[in-house]
Amino acid sequence: MTDDADTDAFQAPPEIETPAEYERVQPHYFGLSPAGLVIGIAAVAFGAGVAALVTGHLAVGILLLVAALLLAALYVEQARRSRSSSFDRVAAAAVDHTRALAGFTGASVRTWTRAGREVTRLRFEANRLARERSQLQYALGGAAFDGDEARVAELRERLQKCVEQIEECAAQARRAVDSARARTSRERLAVASTEIRKPS
Repeated sequence: MTDDADTDAFQAPPEIETPAEYERVQPHYFGLSPAGLVIGIAAVAFGAGVAALVTGHLAVGILLLVAALLLAALYVEQARRSRSSSFDRVAAAAVDHTRALAGFTGASVRTWTRAGREVTRLRFEANRLARERSQLQYALGGAAFDGDEARVAELRERLQKCVEQIEECAAQARRAVDSARARTSRERLAVASTEIRKPS
């Protein structure tokens, strides 16, 4: 037994705080993670469904293909959440890009449909005004031939307004098309792939 007086003093090392590290352990079934198991079963179901369709078992084949589709959708949703493996990241990126393209396509269709309706309405209005302009020109010629100065002045003013309205219809149609182009360009930028450039 040692005496307390013989105990040497020592300097304790300074405490270094290190952040705690956590790792979530994923369960494995047959050596596969849940996402890997799901995509494996989906692939087997797809192959079996195609084989069933080829051999003439239509109902079984369709059921297996539907099951494969549902399992693939489940895998993609898991992959989008976890993005743990490179295959998960590729699948999630492909789905995200597909969704972005679908959103861009839908927005483009809505934008151009709206613009098309507006341009069609303006063309009908411009055609109606063009017919009215022709009638006014005919009436103006008759009034000029008769020497009716008051009628000539009135018809000339109405004709000028009609021409201005036709020009306004054409300008509105151009603005509608330009607005649709600008909106589509903005939507296209949202789905464009990011380009990383090294500083020069």
